[in-house]
Amino acid sequence: MGPGEVMDVRQHDGTLLRLRSLHPDYDPGDRYAAMAYMQRHHEMGEVVTGLLYVDPLATDLHTALNTCDRPLNALGPAQLCPGARALERLNTSLR
Repeated sequence: MGPGEVMDVRQHDGTLLRLRSLHPDYDPGDRYAAMAYMQRHHEMGEVVTGLLYVDPLATDLHTALNTCDRPLNALGPAQLCPGARALERLNTSLR
């Protein structure tokens, strides 16, 4: 499949999946343009394939989730259990 082309793929249940590859001048650095592009093609029944968006300020998952450097199975109960008060606050916030 060449740039900007559509490929129809028949699924096992008989439905048709329409895949569209990105055209050569597509800009993956514009978040809002990427969302609009996907929405526009979704409305035409197409699934866009390729590198859709690159966040130049993205961090790694450990930084984003604020996880510790040590594996969880290496931590003891004191590090893993925040205590009854913290658990109660967490449970209350999820109700």
